[in-house]
Amino acid sequence: MAGDPLEDVQHLHADAATVRPGGRTARVGEAVIDATLAELAEVGYGALRIDAVAERAGVNKTTIYRRWGNKVGLVSTALIERRGELLPPADTGTLRGDLLELLKEIRLGLQTPWIAALLRETGPRTAENSDLYQLLDAFWPARFRASGAMLVRAVERGELPPGTDPDFLLEAISGPLYFRLLMLGRPLDDAFLEKTADFVLKGAGARTAGISQA
Repeated sequence: MAGDPLEDVQHLHADAATVRPGGRTARVGEAVIDATLAELAEVGYGALRIDAVAERAGVNKTTIYRRWGNKVGLVSTALIERRGELLPPADTGTLRGDLLELLKEIRLGLQTPWIAALLRETGPRTAENSDLYQLLDAFWPARFRASGAMLVRAVERGELPPGTDPDFLLEAISGPLYFRLLMLGRPLDDAFLEKTADFVLKGAGARTAGISQA
């Protein structure tokens, strides 16, 4: 993806060999990325250690330091490698369909162990977690902007009023999922996703078919 903001995160020695198919170098790269995300899911970013990643991947820790430099470089590379697991939702042709796909993608993300681990560590910005936010500031805003494209399309199709604030609408549509799952521990079933989408669409003054009146 050209111009991907994640690639602006400084990750030392993260070279093309990491993703080049075939060969021992590629296999080592895949093993290290898999081990990094597994460790991240289990212990979180703050407690993640290069030694543990190396042991899980079956490589020497000097290999990791030589190719990825440090923990920030390693984790940022892992996020780049696996960003395909969090692709923006497809264009369904309707705003309601797009929003439901977005909500399903958010639900999938919240259920992905390494993403859930990162979310558990977010909080007030401090000097101690500045490197974590260096990663998140490159990762999440980029996805936020990509998801906003659906709302621009909806305005162009006449489904949303001119002047609709895409950022605010995205916050309104995604916020209930984070609160319901992370704060209340309740399931994100399809009925809840549809109810959330319809509620926000009504509030936004959307002119689109298929909005439930329940």
